[in-house]
Amino acid sequence: METPLANRLSSKKVRHIELATGSGPVVVVPTLHQRLSTLHEISIRLDDAVSFDRILEIMRSETRWLIEHQACFMALINRTRTHYVVHSLSSVTDAADLHQKHFFTDEGVAGAVMSSRTATRTDTRSAENSGPAIEGRLLDLGIKSLLAVPMHAGAETTGCLIFGRAHSAAYSLEDAGIAQQFADHCSMLIRNCSIIEDAGKRISQIELINEVSHQLSAMLHVDELLRGAAESIRETFHYFDVTVFLLNEDRTELLLEAHSGNFSDFLPHGYRQKVGHGIVGWVAENDEEILCNDVSADPRYIVHEYHNTKSELALPIRVDGQLAGVLNVEDAKLHAFDETDGVVLETLCDQLGSALKNARLYEEIQEANIRLIELDKVKTEFLGIVSHDFRSPLSSIILAGRALLKNEEVRRIQRVKDYLQIIVDQANKLNQLAEDTLSITKMESGELTYHFKVVNVIRLIQDAISMVRMSSRHTIAFEVDPTVTFIKADPAKLRQVVQNLIGNAVKYSPRGGKISVKASDYSPKEMLLSVSDQGIGIPAEKVDLLFQKYARVDSGEGNQIKGAGLGLWICKAVVEAHGGNIWIESGASKGTTIKFTVKKVQ
Repeated sequence: METPLANRLSSKKVRHIELATGSGPVVVVPTLHQRLSTLHEISIRLDDAVSFDRILEIMRSETRWLIEHQACFMALINRTRTHYVVHSLSSVTDAADLHQKHFFTDEGVAGAVMSSRTATRTDTRSAENSGPAIEGRLLDLGIKSLLAVPMHAGAETTGCLIFGRAHSAAYSLEDAGIAQQFADHCSMLIRNCSIIEDAGKRISQIELINEVSHQLSAMLHVDELLRGAAESIRETFHYFDVTVFLLNEDRTELLLEAHSGNFSDFLPHGYRQKVGHGIVGWVAENDEEILCNDVSADPRYIVHEYHNTKSELALPIRVDGQLAGVLNVEDAKLHAFDETDGVVLETLCDQLGSALKNARLYEEIQEANIRLIELDKVKTEFLGIVSHDFRSPLSSIILAGRALLKNEEVRRIQRVKDYLQIIVDQANKLNQLAEDTLSITKMESGELTYHFKVVNVIRLIQDAISMVRMSSRHTIAFEVDPTVTFIKADPAKLRQVVQNLIGNAVKYSPRGGKISVKASDYSPKEMLLSVSDQGIGIPAEKVDLLFQKYARVDSGEGNQIKGAGLGLWICKAVVEAHGGNIWIESGASKGTTIKFTVKKVQ
């Protein structure tokens, strides 16, 4: 265990010691050499201190061995050099309730000494610049004389060190010299510790800014974002109270949207404050930061009965350069904030503004998506109704047209026969379009059901061919491998797939073109069905696009061929519902082969 300095220096008689003799007490005063030795010992201990609190601890316990006193305190100027804060180093100044109190830099003996940069030995009552707040309290506790020395760090005055005794004229020039050396040494150490602590604080703040920013970027709902921001800022930076206000639509009021801290019950969610009213309102009106370390001295501050705020820091929150709200931080201590807090919170306000923009965009997208889903549902229902209602009259038209085409009298009149054939062909196209549209609406709404059973592939292909009107300029042939005669499928829907593929082959084949349909073995569990033509082909870069809804090959001869671009999209959906795959093998002017797989009967 470390030996107290008092014990280590007792042999040097560093304090005034009274020895009893026959003629009365004899005062033994330490020599200058002994005092300098004591100063050296204390300085060594101070040099080992790694924090400001440790420096204060050593000064409080060891200064009494260097300078005789009953009262002792240190006044340190704040960063803005508007105030100094008192650090008590003795029980008397504790009793005077001076510890951690703030005073203007021109107040009291300390203020005069820091201004003149010159030490003073003075009577407490008649001291220059004496006042009731400090010297008056010391007088009440019996302190009659003072020794005050400025604290220097290079050319800068950082504060003042003051000693007090209960005797008048208690301090000598030697005391002042020793005290000055001691004060300057302490000042340098305190400044060095402050630099190191500030650097560490900045590093920690940068890390915390990144952490808070990461948390904010992960939140996509405005309420959650603001609530999380208030809580994160307060907990991360140990602030007393944090609130987030947002401007209303007409920009006349601020609404409290998030709150974390001691005033949460007093200021509820939705609390309103007029723009221009109070510190927060002033920030919203002027789009400027306010750092107020003594709200009692700021006329803009609104006094609340249950508030005990002493310091307030309010900053604008901007979205795309325009004011959107205010971040407000409060504390129950005077001079709780410094410029570093302002820089850190300004950075976080920028992050909060970006996160707020993203959250609002996300909510707008969500709302738009809900509206689109509703519109899509209405569209799907409408298309389903229209497609279904189209099929009944179209079926009647087709049946009537076919019946007339079989009539001998009609067949003898070529013009009537041609017109009837056009009516039947176009009605068939409309019927196919209605059927495709109905299939799409059911697929999109999840209402399309499949009924799987054993299907004869030969019959399936024959039915599909019979549904396609072939002209005299086309020939068609099909071939089925005996090993794949039977498959498991929904016959109506798979017939629609084959019918669509054959219909496309007919449309895109030249006069005299041949269309081939082939069913063959593909794997132990699958059959391969292909439809080939000798048509215009498909450019390689457009092959993958054709399975998208409404996709068409709009180039060259393809521009002259009409179609809705739904067939292949439906084919792909049906084939995949059967557990198969579909693809295209083609090239420009090389014809096209479309292949798909279907499971065999096991």
